[in-house]
Amino acid sequence: MLISSSEDHIYFLKNTVLKNVETAFENNQILFGFMTVAQAIEILGAYLDDKPLRAKRQSLKRFSLAINLLFPKEYYLANNKNFLYYQLRACMTHFFIPSAKLSLNFGKDNKEKPHLSIKNGIMYLYHENFLKDFQIAVSKLEKRILERKLKLKSISIGEIND
Repeated sequence: MLISSSEDHIYFLKNTVLKNVETAFENNQILFGFMTVAQAIEILGAYLDDKPLRAKRQSLKRFSLAINLLFPKEYYLANNKNFLYYQLRACMTHFFIPSAKLSLNFGKDNKEKPHLSIKNGIMYLYHENFLKDFQIAVSKLEKRILERKLKLKSISIGEIND
């Protein structure tokens, strides 16, 4: 299957990327949810650069590009020196665990430990806050696609049988 039209890309973003992130959290799979959203951020970034979709060695650049352009500024600050990339995305993708510098939490943040805050050298992430911000990021990307502000890259996908 080839994804090439604006409609195809929006369908892919909503029904493959976003839906899988939402489903992981809905099923109380906190580790898989955070791992999936971290990887999905990189997918959003792939839409924003000028490299082929399957270009090698682009994960850091694409993750940061999505954080900088599609997420609230607090994420840009939290990703200082690529902190979120290395501590969340890289650790979760390669080891299925967060680094010791992160606290992954189910639910919404609180006044004591707000989302993206650092206490005693540990950054606190909350799934509801992260998911909401990711959903908004997908919507921003969808808007750019509809307004034809991006040059879309064709994506070939193999069969997925549920």
